[in-house]
Amino acid sequence: MQGSPPPQTIVGVWDSPQPQQATFPIHGAQMGFFPKTNASTALTLSILGLALGVMCFPLCGLLAIPGLIMGQSSLNVTKSIPGHPDSGAARAAQVIGLITLGLLLVMLAIFVLVVMTEL
Repeated sequence: MQGSPPPQTIVGVWDSPQPQQATFPIHGAQMGFFPKTNASTALTLSILGLALGVMCFPLCGLLAIPGLIMGQSSLNVTKSIPGHPDSGAARAAQVIGLITLGLLLVMLAIFVLVVMTEL
């Protein structure tokens, strides 16, 4: 007993300031277009900020803060459209950016305590 196969979903990314999704039937398949985000760039910046924080803690804020901001804006776009392919990368960039900034604040507090006890 064979029937017709289920429709396939083809996902594409396009540049648009407005988040929109369009579906077009193409021989039984549905095609969805999602707005482009900067989630991969934000993830890269957050990871590099964490790596720089391991080497020299004041440098991690240089890349973690922009990564966190870009990750948050990408997450806002992906939350408005269910099934957006960049939602995982945007969430990861936000989490890694927050962890990196938390580590920066902890290390800064330890540095201040060490300097204050030396005086």
